[in-house]
Amino acid sequence: MSKASCPFCALPAERILLLADEALVIRDAFPVSPGHTLIIPRRHVGSFFEIDTAERDALMALLEEAKRRLDKEFN
Repeated sequence: MSKASCPFCALPAERILLLADEALVIRDAFPVSPGHTLIIPRRHVGSFFEIDTAERDALMALLEEAKRRLDKEFN
């Protein structure tokens, strides 16, 4: 997928909850459950297994912070 056709490359700033150099966090526009959240690498990859160590570390750090925020919001 090219950057021009990627729905995540053109997100308005207000949709982004958390941001790192390697990844970002947004709420799903069509959630399957309350709080459904997406953690997305900023580099286009075909699979989680194609990300590098820095990207994986950033995704995991954002996952932990997103969980803290969701727990606070929904508990």
